[in-house]
Amino acid sequence: MPRLVGKPSHAGENVAALILLAAIVGVALEYMGVINVVPGFGRDSYDPMQSQVTNEHIVAHGDR
Repeated sequence: MPRLVGKPSHAGENVAALILLAAIVGVALEYMGVINVVPGFGRDSYDPMQSQVTNEHIVAHGDR
């Protein structure tokens, strides 16, 4: 069994890696629009129902 006395701890490196990973995941979620902490950052959420022009819309508003 190896002795662990005098071995340096890597806790600081592990915490730094965890914080970096959390920041990357947070920025990715913000960019994709899953969360909205910073207004105006990232993509607009895509809603296919809002982008489609239907026959009802054309009949109601006429040809312009």
